[in-house]
Amino acid sequence: MEDIDTLQLQFAIAGIINGLVHLTILIATIIMLAKKRSIATFLLLVGSILNSIGFAGGFIYNAIAAKNGTEALLSAQVTLAFFNAFSYFIFGIGLLLLSINVFKRHNSK
Repeated sequence: MEDIDTLQLQFAIAGIINGLVHLTILIATIIMLAKKRSIATFLLLVGSILNSIGFAGGFIYNAIAAKNGTEALLSAQVTLAFFNAFSYFIFGIGLLLLSINVFKRHNSK
């Protein structure tokens, strides 16, 4: 029984750390958009918001799906995987555009 309690505690700590990472990235993208409004920073913010929604909503979605059985839980996992991949894709495009713009300006100086 002790092992289960330890695993639950570790899972909770990992979730808290993961949530702090999402919050940090969200704050950083808000600051970037406030300092430099561009398509790149906007995409970074949208990707970060979607990713945070997927993270927080994933707990709720999984809890609801778990009540409907294993098949519903697996379906929820697939849906969340696609949603998270899409949000990372949006974030990645923003990061790519930002890096291209930064290095283009840096090389032209």
